[in-house]
Amino acid sequence: MKKSLLSALMVCSLTLTAVAAPTLAAADSIDQKIEQQDKKISELKGKQADAQAQIEALEADIASVEAKVKDLEAQQAKLTDDTLKLQDTIAELKVRIAKREEAIQKQARDVQVNGQSTNFIDAVLDADTLTDAIGRVQAMTKIVNANNDLVEQQKQDKQKVEDKVKENEQKIAALTANQSQLEDEKNAIASKQADLNVMKANLAAEQATAEKDKEKLNKQKEEAAAERARVLAEQKRAAEARKAEEARQAEAAAKAQEAAKKAATTNTETTEQTESSKTTVSKPANTQQSETPAKTEEPADNNNSNDNGNSGNDNTSTISNGATTGGGKDHSNSGNMYPPGQCTYYVKSVAPWVGTYWGNGAQWGASAQADGYRVDSTPAAGAVVVFAGGQSVGSWNADPVYGHVAYVQSYNASNNTITITQGGMGFSNPYGPNTETISASGLVYIHR
Repeated sequence: MKKSLLSALMVCSLTLTAVAAPTLAAADSIDQKIEQQDKKISELKGKQADAQAQIEALEADIASVEAKVKDLEAQQAKLTDDTLKLQDTIAELKVRIAKREEAIQKQARDVQVNGQSTNFIDAVLDADTLTDAIGRVQAMTKIVNANNDLVEQQKQDKQKVEDKVKENEQKIAALTANQSQLEDEKNAIASKQADLNVMKANLAAEQATAEKDKEKLNKQKEEAAAERARVLAEQKRAAEARKAEEARQAEAAAKAQEAAKKAATTNTETTEQTESSKTTVSKPANTQQSETPAKTEEPADNNNSNDNGNSGNDNTSTISNGATTGGGKDHSNSGNMYPPGQCTYYVKSVAPWVGTYWGNGAQWGASAQADGYRVDSTPAAGAVVVFAGGQSVGSWNADPVYGHVAYVQSYNASNNTITITQGGMGFSNPYGPNTETISASGLVYIHR
């Protein structure tokens, strides 16, 4: 009996020992895991501190780039304003040159038609008295001086046009370069912001791992990485598009320079021929037509002073009641030297035949007429429509100083409306097309 009891006790003791051993081992294992987890948490805190420092540095870089972007945008606005003023001046000079050229050609035709080839010596010899001879000499001198002054003013204005065109080309080049740098800086912000998002997502994922919530934040990490890939892909596409546009602009600028050189050569030859004809052909005294050049110059200057105001009435008033009959000069190969993002830039891009230096929107009617285009109040598809300063453009009004231009997409005679496409800084898409249907009445149209 005692042996059986002892055996039973020994068996129970062995059984308890066998059960306790795994339990102690399990407890030791849990302690080890807790210790390991504590160590991981401690290491994670150190990593988090490092990551936070990197995040703060990256945020400081983003703030610095944003400040640079603001400076570039201010420079962009200044360059655009300078270019608009240059376009205004060039257009006024070109209209003045065209009017003066018309006066010079009219005078030359009068000389040929009336046969006024009497030379200076004949005029003096035909005088009845010495006083009459002196008076004729003085009159002839005034006529010659007036002709010379007219030709000299023409040369000076043409030189001013060349100088202003060069200055405008420099402004446009600076504007393009500034725009490229602005896009680069904005891309840098987007890239840094994407990196920041990835870094924050990584940090959050590590924290979630310690808190047993890894799955949710890993998804955020993947989304941040996908967003970064998308930003990089967009930057690549934008860079390729910008390079293609820069190449196109460079080609257009080269063509414009070549065309300008040819035009300058032609103008020089015409001026030399005009000066030669004025020097060899003299006119008799006391003829009313001999004073025409001096009187013709005044209306041209007065018209120009009206254009300086840039008001719609002043600009449209220079358009004659009789519409010009076609034959306008095609400027398709002259390139687009208007400020990017402006209404004039858009119209030149969709209607390359318009002039490169017609000025701001409100000046286009007078400039086009001076270039030989038909300008009237008849709407037609394919025409360019001109809005004076402050004039209604449907749901909004044109700039009170510079006016506005748009391209006529179609004309509906049944309700007398036109559908136009346009660009400009006031639109969500400055480079166009922005479409609108408006009344066709009371507007000026330039026809190709």
